[in-house]
Amino acid sequence: MSFVIILSLAATTLPPGLIGVCPTIGHTCPMGIFRGRKARTDGGAVVSDRNASRADLDALRAFAESRRGVEAYVEPKTSVTQTTLLLVASDGESIRRRVASAQAAFEFARKKLNIPVYDANLVGIPSRKRDYDLRKAKGAPTAPSASSAPQPAKQTPKELAAIMTLESIAGVDPLPTNPSFDELMRVYRKARKQAHPDRLNGERTKWDTVEDAARALGLPD
Repeated sequence: MSFVIILSLAATTLPPGLIGVCPTIGHTCPMGIFRGRKARTDGGAVVSDRNASRADLDALRAFAESRRGVEAYVEPKTSVTQTTLLLVASDGESIRRRVASAQAAFEFARKKLNIPVYDANLVGIPSRKRDYDLRKAKGAPTAPSASSAPQPAKQTPKELAAIMTLESIAGVDPLPTNPSFDELMRVYRKARKQAHPDRLNGERTKWDTVEDAARALGLPD
């Protein structure tokens, strides 16, 4: 009898969740020893669970304010990383930080940093970043030569087709080469208005086409 009393007292005095014995005899409790384990992929890689912090956003802001020709590239979440925002300056220097989501990344780049932003899955990473990283790894000067001056980001064939689709449905003049975000949004909103099912007796074909084009361009709803 004394042995049972000692176990019961020990179970009731230890913090809950840190032992395998519950105060109620005959029941089991979760063991705290298993807390804090990192999630892993099938291949054994640790999945990062750290979210974006204020320090991440401050670092991105400081980079954008202190470099020239900065562009933003949203890198969607993968099986082992959170969503990240990559900033690339005109000379190829770059910085990458975690962000809360792809939508948050687009809004932060457009509204807070006031710089062009692209979906990295659609346009890829600019070659000037790779060139800069290679020069830095070799110990060569990181400033590019005049012949390798950065060129404006070009739309992919898929993006060009999406822009033409929006222009056609909106009934507007062609946009300039490499249109700004505001110009794309203006045409997108007009196309949505023209293609709205309420205007077409419930027909959704044009509406779905407009939405597909907007997704191809990474435009928000």
